[in-house]
Amino acid sequence: MMIIRAAPAVALTLGLLAAPRGASAQRIDTWAAHTGLLDLSRDWQRYPGSSPGPLKTPPIVIMEQGRPVLRLETDHESVAIWRPVQIDSAAARRLAWEWRVLKLPEGGDVRVPTRNDQAARVMVLFEGMKAIINVWDTTAPAGTVVRPETFEPLDRVFMVIRSGRSLAGHWLRERREVYQDYRRQFGETPRRVKAVGLESHSDDVAGQSKVEFGAIGFERQ
Repeated sequence: MMIIRAAPAVALTLGLLAAPRGASAQRIDTWAAHTGLLDLSRDWQRYPGSSPGPLKTPPIVIMEQGRPVLRLETDHESVAIWRPVQIDSAAARRLAWEWRVLKLPEGGDVRVPTRNDQAARVMVLFEGMKAIINVWDTTAPAGTVVRPETFEPLDRVFMVIRSGRSLAGHWLRERREVYQDYRRQFGETPRRVKAVGLESHSDDVAGQSKVEFGAIGFERQ
């Protein structure tokens, strides 16, 4: 585990922000195509190898200030969904997303394997089974970077983008240069992006979590 300097602060808004912008931006969210419970047999799916059985609170699309957003909620469990994509990482180097954390899992800490729960994770999976996972942690400070032992077949790096309750309940827009994050963490040029995942976890700490996601997309620099 190591600590790096946190990324510059992004704009805070009282309402939802515009969709990700930029030349040849590629949207990832498809909330407008869903009503109510998210259909996990279409563009979004549960992670392969997810715990079997139904979720206590399945992912749901709700209306927030006139726009559809995704809500993930857990109770002593985890939810992880992804959308398979094919994106040239050299052409779309920046990921932008909106999130609002409503409940943080008590005691969650990305630095502690037995308490590695976060209210929100945004995963970018690259060909070669390497992933950058941006998280809103309960305890670990923003700027923390953790690369746990390889979780076969996936090699993951967790990057704490937000921490604690001070901004919980507010919509925030984040931008990460995922191409450069990958190069710094794995020491090589990234291959194509093959999936984007959204997660919420509370099983390790036996707690609860809740998060909403708005627009998500890749942008050129």
